[in-house]
Amino acid sequence: MPDIRNTSAFKALATQTEAELLTRGLDVVSVAVTNVLAHNVTMVADRLGIQPRAALRYIEPSAVANQIAKASAVDSDGAHTVHGVRPVRTDNRSAFMPRWVCSRPLMALAQAVKYASSNGDSRTVQHATDLLFEIGLALGADSASDSAGLPLGLLDEAADIVERVAGHIEADGWSVCPCEEDHGQTEADTRVPEVMRDDAELLRKLRAKADA
Repeated sequence: MPDIRNTSAFKALATQTEAELLTRGLDVVSVAVTNVLAHNVTMVADRLGIQPRAALRYIEPSAVANQIAKASAVDSDGAHTVHGVRPVRTDNRSAFMPRWVCSRPLMALAQAVKYASSNGDSRTVQHATDLLFEIGLALGADSASDSAGLPLGLLDEAADIVERVAGHIEADGWSVCPCEEDHGQTEADTRVPEVMRDDAELLRKLRAKADA
């Protein structure tokens, strides 16, 4: 499909699909939507024996959005490999807190990245790393200030990630070092979920202060 992505009809379908995903609370990077849409066009064209341009009329944005939503659901097989999908942030407010308090979400997310990377969950690694970068931007915005403002959506997403990783450690046997030799990681893994849930609870409390 050398040129179909550059046609106005294809771009219109991509825009409609992104809009459909937003109504479902999913913010998906454009390149991911484009790739899935292009794959659908190719499949339809091959199945019907027609040109890709002609296949565009058979593509429903809602059906493509369904595919992306289903594949990105955290409980779906292979969801850990789906990148570029984020919950839509509908609240643009920030929660302001002392700069030193920001060390808790930084450490919690770093711990989540360590466990996720050691256990093959690249999606969590990418999402948590993005949030770490976002916290860094907030801290660097005004280095002279004693406080920093973290977006409420960031706190929500961070709490969910940290709690989900804690669940994987308990239910799925995630280890900080999943090698065959025991060098103390089992004892560490046993203690971590409680700490991570405490971190998640703190994040939710910080987020709740914005509504107080």
